Amino acid sequence: MEQESIGHRFLAETIGIPIEIISNDYEEIPAVEDTVSTYQEIVFQIKEDDPDDWAIGVLFALSLMSFSFAAPRGISEMYFVPDEDWTIEYFLTGLRYRWRKICFTSDYVSGRLMKTNIDFESGGKVKMVTRNRGRGTERWLMYLQGKKHINPVK
Repeated sequence: MEQESIGHRFLAETIGIPIEIISNDYEEIPAVEDTVSTYQEIVFQIKEDDPDDWAIGVLFALSLMSFSFAAPRGISEMYFVPDEDWTIEYFLTGLRYRWRKICFTSDYVSGRLMKTNIDFESGGKVKMVTRNRGRGTERWLMYLQGKKHINPVK
């Protein structure tokens, strides 16, 4: 009998969770040589009776999405491992408890630019900040709620 991994269990228990977006701020900041740096901050509330029970699953699911959609940038390409999987070890490396919040922070992992900070406050309020990731974070929240990104053509 094959035992389900803890990562798969977190996803199975978390995907489809109801949330309410409180704010979504996005900025494009001019950078060097006609490039643009981006900054996005999304705050949302988990709409469950005991939202704190979802903290680790939500942080794991969003960190997995950040990793999955991340790509190398600049010199990090030399460290890029194309078939690398997100692991509990990677997740735990970025996990912290600070300022009375459970937080996940990641800069680069396996050559991928993640630039993701996620803070989970008691009561189920979550703040997610990404840098140089465009507006992709909005898609992650669709997936977290169990929604599909592509709709069938009619």
